[in-house]
Amino acid sequence: MTTPTPAADPSDVAGMELHRLCTFELDLTCGHCVTVSRNGWYPVSVSCCDRLGGSWFDGRYYAFSSDVEYVRCLSERYEHRPPGAWREPTVLVARRPRTDDPFTPVHTWQSASAGRFPVRVGGPYNTPHLEGAS
Repeated sequence: MTTPTPAADPSDVAGMELHRLCTFELDLTCGHCVTVSRNGWYPVSVSCCDRLGGSWFDGRYYAFSSDVEYVRCLSERYEHRPPGAWREPTVLVARRPRTDDPFTPVHTWQSASAGRFPVRVGGPYNTPHLEGAS
Protein backbone atom coordinates (compact mmCIF):
# COMPACT_ATOMS: atom_id res chain seq x y z
CA MET A 1 0.00 0.00 0.00
CA THR A 2 1.38 3.41 -0.97
CA THR A 3 0.85 6.62 0.96
CA PRO A 4 -0.40 9.55 -1.14
CA THR A 5 1.99 12.49 -1.45
CA PRO A 6 0.50 15.87 -0.48
CA ALA A 7 0.16 18.38 -3.31
CA ALA A 8 2.64 21.24 -3.44
CA ASP A 9 1.48 24.57 -2.01
CA PRO A 10 0.26 26.73 -4.94
CA SER A 11 2.15 29.72 -3.50
CA ASP A 12 5.43 27.80 -3.89
CA VAL A 13 6.79 28.40 -7.38
CA ALA A 14 10.39 27.37 -7.89
CA GLY A 15 12.74 30.32 -8.11
CA MET A 16 10.03 33.01 -7.65
CA GLU A 17 9.17 35.50 -4.85
CA LEU A 18 5.63 36.16 -3.73
CA HIS A 19 4.73 39.89 -3.76
CA ARG A 20 1.70 41.25 -1.89
CA LEU A 21 0.01 44.03 -3.92
CA CYS A 22 -2.52 45.93 -1.82
CA THR A 23 -4.70 49.01 -1.76
CA PHE A 24 -5.28 50.46 1.70
CA GLU A 25 -7.45 53.21 3.10
CA LEU A 26 -5.58 54.89 5.95
CA ASP A 27 -6.76 57.28 8.66
CA LEU A 28 -3.84 59.59 9.42
CA THR A 29 -2.95 61.73 12.44
CA CYS A 30 -3.15 64.87 10.27
CA GLY A 31 -6.91 64.29 9.97
CA HIS A 32 -6.95 63.10 6.34
CA CYS A 33 -8.19 59.77 5.02
CA VAL A 34 -5.97 58.58 2.14
CA THR A 35 -6.02 55.67 -0.27
CA VAL A 36 -2.59 54.21 -1.04
CA SER A 37 -1.36 51.47 -3.34
CA ARG A 38 1.59 49.48 -2.03
CA ASN A 39 3.73 46.43 -2.70
CA GLY A 40 3.92 44.91 0.79
CA TRP A 41 2.33 45.44 4.17
CA TYR A 42 0.64 48.70 5.15
CA PRO A 43 2.89 51.69 5.90
CA VAL A 44 3.44 53.07 9.39
CA SER A 45 3.57 56.68 8.20
CA VAL A 46 2.66 58.57 5.03
CA SER A 47 3.74 62.02 3.83
CA CYS A 48 0.31 63.54 3.18
CA CYS A 49 0.11 67.31 3.69
CA ASP A 50 1.89 70.18 5.43
CA ARG A 51 -0.59 70.42 8.30
CA LEU A 52 1.93 68.87 10.71
CA GLY A 53 4.73 71.05 9.38
CA GLY A 54 7.64 70.26 7.14
CA SER A 55 11.16 71.21 6.22
CA TRP A 56 13.00 72.78 3.30
CA PHE A 57 15.87 70.90 1.69
CA ASP A 58 17.72 72.00 -1.45
CA GLY A 59 14.95 74.44 -2.33
CA ARG A 60 12.15 71.86 -2.05
CA TYR A 61 9.58 71.59 0.73
CA TYR A 62 9.06 68.18 2.29
CA ALA A 63 6.02 67.64 4.50
CA PHE A 64 6.45 65.67 7.73
CA SER A 65 4.92 62.22 7.63
CA SER A 66 1.62 61.56 9.37
CA ASP A 67 1.30 58.43 11.48
CA VAL A 68 -1.33 55.84 10.57
CA GLU A 69 -4.14 55.59 13.13
CA TYR A 70 -6.37 53.02 11.39
CA VAL A 71 -6.06 50.74 8.33
CA ARG A 72 -8.69 49.26 6.03
CA CYS A 73 -7.54 46.83 3.30
CA LEU A 74 -9.57 47.55 0.14
CA SER A 75 -7.91 45.01 -2.15
CA GLU A 76 -5.17 42.42 -1.90
CA ARG A 77 -3.61 40.16 -4.50
CA TYR A 78 -0.44 38.15 -4.81
CA GLU A 79 1.99 37.93 -7.75
CA HIS A 80 5.00 35.71 -8.36
CA ARG A 81 8.05 37.68 -9.47
CA PRO A 82 11.73 36.85 -10.04
CA PRO A 83 13.97 36.96 -6.96
CA GLY A 84 15.17 40.47 -6.14
CA ALA A 85 12.46 42.09 -8.29
CA TRP A 86 12.04 45.82 -7.74
CA ARG A 87 9.23 46.78 -5.33
CA GLU A 88 7.10 49.74 -6.37
CA PRO A 89 7.06 52.69 -3.96
CA THR A 90 3.92 53.64 -2.03
CA VAL A 91 1.58 55.61 -4.29
CA LEU A 92 -0.92 58.10 -2.87
CA VAL A 93 -4.02 57.37 -4.99
CA ALA A 94 -6.58 59.66 -3.33
CA ARG A 95 -7.00 61.95 -0.34
CA ARG A 96 -10.33 62.86 1.16
CA PRO A 97 -10.86 66.26 2.77
CA ARG A 98 -10.16 66.43 6.47
CA THR A 99 -13.07 65.29 8.57
CA ASP A 100 -12.32 68.09 11.00
CA ASP A 101 -12.56 71.09 8.64
CA PRO A 102 -14.73 73.95 9.87
CA PHE A 103 -18.24 73.51 8.51
CA THR A 104 -21.12 75.95 8.12
CA PRO A 105 -24.50 74.21 7.86
CA VAL A 106 -26.49 74.61 4.67
CA HIS A 107 -29.65 72.90 5.96
CA THR A 108 -31.44 73.30 9.29
CA TRP A 109 -30.88 69.61 10.16
CA GLN A 110 -27.06 69.95 9.91
CA SER A 111 -24.82 70.89 12.83
CA ALA A 112 -22.03 73.45 12.51
CA SER A 113 -18.44 72.55 13.42
CA ALA A 114 -15.53 74.83 14.28
CA GLY A 115 -13.17 71.96 13.45
CA ARG A 116 -10.52 70.41 15.66
CA PHE A 117 -6.77 69.99 15.40
CA PRO A 118 -4.84 66.71 15.24
CA VAL A 119 -2.96 65.35 18.21
CA ARG A 120 0.28 67.05 17.19
CA VAL A 121 0.75 70.14 15.05
CA GLY A 122 3.89 72.05 14.22
CA GLY A 123 7.47 71.70 13.21
CA PRO A 124 10.27 74.00 12.17
CA TYR A 125 9.16 76.93 10.06
CA ASN A 126 11.73 77.56 7.39
CA THR A 127 11.71 80.48 4.95
CA PRO A 128 14.46 79.88 2.39
CA HIS A 129 13.54 82.98 0.39
CA LEU A 130 14.39 85.16 3.43
CA GLU A 131 17.51 83.32 4.65
CA GLY A 132 19.80 84.96 2.07
CA ALA A 133 18.33 88.46 2.58
CA SER A 134 20.28 90.83 4.83
